[in-house]
Amino acid sequence: MNRTVFRAFFLATVALTSLLSATAFSQQNGAALPQEWADAVDWRSIGPANMSGRITSIAVYPGDHSIWYVASASGGLLKTVNNGSDFEHLFDKQSTVSIGDVQVSATDPNLVWVGTGEANPRNSVSWGDGVYKSVDGGKTWKNMGLKKIFQTGRIAIHPENHDIVYVGALGRLWGPNEDRGLYKTVDGGKKWEKILFVDDLTGVIDVQMNPKNPDELLVATYERKRDGFDGNDPEKRFGPGAGIWKTTDGGKTFARVTKGLPSCNLGRIGLDWFDADPNYVVAIVESENIAKLPENMPFLGVRGTDADAGARLTDVTEDSTAAKAGLKIDDIVLQADDKPVLSYNQLLSAVRKHQAGEKIKFEIARNRELVTVEVELDKVPEGTRGNNPFTGTLGGQAENLQDEQGPDAHEYGGIYLSADGGVTWERINTLNPRPMYYSQIRIDPTDRNKMFVCGTDLYRSFDGGKTFTADGVTDGIHVDHHALWIDPTDPRHMLLGNDGGLYVTWDTMQNWDHHNHIAIGQFYHVDIDSREDYRVYGGLQDNGSWGGPARSARDRGTVNTDWFNVGGGDGFVTTVDPKDPDQIYFESQNGGMGRINLRTGERGFIRPRPPRGVQYRFNWKTPYVLSPHNSQIFYSAGNYVFRSLSRGDNLTAISEEITNSSNGSGSAIAESPVEAGVIYAGTTDGAVWGTRDGGKTWTAIFSKPEPKTENEAEAT
Repeated sequence: MNRTVFRAFFLATVALTSLLSATAFSQQNGAALPQEWADAVDWRSIGPANMSGRITSIAVYPGDHSIWYVASASGGLLKTVNNGSDFEHLFDKQSTVSIGDVQVSATDPNLVWVGTGEANPRNSVSWGDGVYKSVDGGKTWKNMGLKKIFQTGRIAIHPENHDIVYVGALGRLWGPNEDRGLYKTVDGGKKWEKILFVDDLTGVIDVQMNPKNPDELLVATYERKRDGFDGNDPEKRFGPGAGIWKTTDGGKTFARVTKGLPSCNLGRIGLDWFDADPNYVVAIVESENIAKLPENMPFLGVRGTDADAGARLTDVTEDSTAAKAGLKIDDIVLQADDKPVLSYNQLLSAVRKHQAGEKIKFEIARNRELVTVEVELDKVPEGTRGNNPFTGTLGGQAENLQDEQGPDAHEYGGIYLSADGGVTWERINTLNPRPMYYSQIRIDPTDRNKMFVCGTDLYRSFDGGKTFTADGVTDGIHVDHHALWIDPTDPRHMLLGNDGGLYVTWDTMQNWDHHNHIAIGQFYHVDIDSREDYRVYGGLQDNGSWGGPARSARDRGTVNTDWFNVGGGDGFVTTVDPKDPDQIYFESQNGGMGRINLRTGERGFIRPRPPRGVQYRFNWKTPYVLSPHNSQIFYSAGNYVFRSLSRGDNLTAISEEITNSSNGSGSAIAESPVEAGVIYAGTTDGAVWGTRDGGKTWTAIFSKPEPKTENEAEAT
């Protein structure tokens, strides 16, 4: 076959794969792909499984812990019956492969429920088309309805009567949805009753059943909404409908529980019962006050460092209350309020346990003498409020600061404990890592002093939640943890799902084994080179950019070790120079583009430098292309169109600003394969621009939209 024709065929089949994944959406809108198109393509898997993909849920059959069902964000469902030695792909022929939750009956390992549509409201999420049930261990599936719930928060199956099932419907990400709420069936899914509904903006993110009384449930509701700009966080993550609800009669009645919880708008919430004594429940709660400084945050006016014993002051702010009270540079603080100070952080912690206007007494070592100094604490000056100790990563809140947010500390969210089955709550820790993406908390089924929180790191506490450490995984384990199962018969045994796949530990997190033999990598984009025995390249969600051979001399074909990494971060567009198969272009999030030559090892970072006073914006998945007429020419689009004449070097804007708003960025760019210099670029906020002279002049093909009326905005 002619090389050019083959390349076109390959890319066409890849495009067909993307189209097939959207079949359900197409059918809902009156369009369907011809089945003969799919039947004409003969597919074989070439992997890779090195980096796996995002795991969203893990269900283990209680009667045999070697049987697991593992759900993924965009790779369907996996099953093992031999403790992970091998896995079977079960959910590949349904109209969606995005799964929010999977649950298995407590009495029948073959009765499995899948709720489609990932619950995490990030920019790589896909939606689903309801809930599915299998009665033969996943060999066959039947859609049981709820097709318009879009995303599934959680499923709960009655442990004694598996015809009774609860489904938490989170609802669509981009607007109102009347199908949100908590649904219940008592006949195995033939009929559904909506038993909890807040409003058309608020869905259900978590459903947890009392392990000793299945008629008693705790339900977490959540309001979130994405916009069209493809940013990291949702546009909206807090709302008045978010909260915790309790029923003791199987959902006939619900009461919203509020005592001890923040009184402001809440965000995402995760729940877990303590198996051994269900009077105890833990919750991780996102508050709209997350990581804010308390109103009366105290200010001492010093900087310091650790001393051999105590905290050495390295700076005392002029005119601060510390200076006025007589604190001096090189003073060593040994005690605060008659309690030992062993480090500078302990000094800050002691100060933050007070409020502005209160007094704190220090014992100081100065010139080998002990001096007592009392300071009346000031309020944090406005200009210094950026030094916030409570700020966590990516919109989260830091751990172990629960005594330092003032008298209304429970208003700021974090970890909460209930000792009466979820009626009243007490905040026990500030920890809440990137709530919209994680919000998963688990308590050891046999020891309530052991708690675990999923985040970018895996956090653990062995003292009932008073202190958490971010050391639940060892070096080499992937970050971004979303699912954790703890063996109730041997809590040393755990299963962990994250953006890098599935891991197992048998020694309480001291060592982890990666099940890197499941090919569920989340490829955003693929390309092939010009070799006869061609290589395939692609960028993956949170797993960088990789390349590997399309075929191998081995009897079993391409294996993990055949694949090699070419770029880091979140991988997106990966392109090969058609004239040089060793020249690879790759990118990571928000415009982090680059190139590598596999033959010479030469690397280059590709990003334009804005002139003074100008800001460049790039999409999470930044579009770029090589010119089909001259592969040395590199085009990209942010809020401007950029061009380099030398493989990305000296990337320069060749257009005016092309976005309709300050949030927009480039989402697509292409050059005509027929006529050089004919370029089109599109943006996330609906603009399309074109040029016919290589960027000298540009025409707005779609002009800036007219502002919507109030009625139109509400309808949207």
